[in-house]
Amino acid sequence: MAQIIVKVLIIMCVLLAFVVPGFVLRKTNLVRSDSLYSISNILLCVAQPALIIKAFAVDPIAPTGAVLLNFLWVFLFSAAALFLTWGAAELIFRFMKKPEERRQRDVLVFIGTFSNCAFIGIPFIDMFTDGNAEATMYMIVFSVAFNLILWTLGAYLMTQDRRQISLKKALLNPCTVGSLIGFLLFLVPQINIFDMEAVSELQQIVECTGNMTAPLSMMVVGVRLAELPAKKLFGDPKIYLAAFVRLILSAALTYLLILPFKLTGLFEATPYVLLTPVIAMAMPPAASVVAFAEKLDGEKEFSAAAFSTGTLLSVVTLPFVLLLVTL
Repeated sequence: MAQIIVKVLIIMCVLLAFVVPGFVLRKTNLVRSDSLYSISNILLCVAQPALIIKAFAVDPIAPTGAVLLNFLWVFLFSAAALFLTWGAAELIFRFMKKPEERRQRDVLVFIGTFSNCAFIGIPFIDMFTDGNAEATMYMIVFSVAFNLILWTLGAYLMTQDRRQISLKKALLNPCTVGSLIGFLLFLVPQINIFDMEAVSELQQIVECTGNMTAPLSMMVVGVRLAELPAKKLFGDPKIYLAAFVRLILSAALTYLLILPFKLTGLFEATPYVLLTPVIAMAMPPAASVVAFAEKLDGEKEFSAAAFSTGTLLSVVTLPFVLLLVTL
């Protein structure tokens, strides 16, 4: 029991250590706010796809029928968990009925629904499972379901504009493309150049590039923190309510969703089929909330504050959530 808490705390401390350089660089004006656009594009278009390809292509497990069926189960659990949490968040923030509260309400529902399953979730589960390739691939399958819902329901939620719903972006964003490339290399090992002993040096391409994901994403958090006064970060009770939905309630609902399957012992040999959606839903808020707010001229500071506060609070909540679900 204590080992799980200590392990998760150490992982979160490692991730949060990367916040410090971003914070210091912004406070000393060595990094400007407009630099985040470029950093985010490197993270989204290069580092994260490489991390996904690495999980599927470097020392992969065998692509058996059972593994592929597990992928389908994870996808279904993930989609169900996201919709279930969205419904709960809509109910909880229904009290914000005034027209002037609408945009903040949309941000809070978005925060409650969508987790940082990719930028933080994939590196986290890789460290938590000591490099278990199958568990990492399940998290990537979760992120595929996440992206499909993010660019449809999520885009509409933040804009209330059906024109922002984009199946094209859901299918052609870098993370989905990286997943498709990784999955192809996984299914056809004969073309997987990253798992060929004769050219093993090529693994460094995806390993080194993919390993940038956690440091870069957390440095972005550090820059955001440096730009916000403490009152905006910690002074709004609604942000704490959104953090509760994001960090605790969403994981609890997902656990209830998978509990009947756990009790039957259906996935006893592959427990991460059930645990990965719960872990993904226990992650801090999705960085996409800030990107959407900036792109669409929305609640920029409020979104950044909700995102940053939720990320900091996850250090406290994650150890206990994971302790409960792994018992």
